[in-house]
Amino acid sequence: MDESILEFIDRAGKFSDKESLLLQQEIQYIELKKEAFLLQKGDTCSSLYFVVSGSFHQYKMDSDLNKNIIDLSIKNDWVINHKSFTSRKPSEYAIQAFTDSAVFELSIDSIHKLIALSQSFFQIGRILEESTSRITFFDNNNTPDEKYEYILKNKPQLLQEFPQKIIASYLKITPETFSRVRKRIR
Repeated sequence: MDESILEFIDRAGKFSDKESLLLQQEIQYIELKKEAFLLQKGDTCSSLYFVVSGSFHQYKMDSDLNKNIIDLSIKNDWVINHKSFTSRKPSEYAIQAFTDSAVFELSIDSIHKLIALSQSFFQIGRILEESTSRITFFDNNNTPDEKYEYILKNKPQLLQEFPQKIIASYLKITPETFSRVRKRIR
């Protein structure tokens, strides 16, 4: 069995062998080229995505056409626009491949189908909690140093995958502040 499927199942919850097979039947493997969209602004998010390879950024364009990054995702991360997914309303954000990437997609219809077959699939809801807590951390009143230390501790791979300007936007700080923080914390 493909290791990436095993990682997907492990990150989705604890399931019996039968439930794991049911889950595998519902996921779709998708390859995307750099800059392809998983979700465009104005579309409703109807799937959860698990990054098999590559990277994604979730953002909103401001009036000066700058990308305001709200989330960055790399291999073994879940990608979702939580607000659009749960409210079933159009997204204010876009989710775009930053590099050539591959994902497993699990649609909301598949999730409902799985839950009807076994209550164990309610565990998939923790994926929503995980994505929300990561985004919320950077919206809180944490200092730039605390935000950078969070990345160093929890997701240091982001620093290899994304340029400093994008990391700074994700941290909600200017590139200049980000540069100073990096020098202080080295």
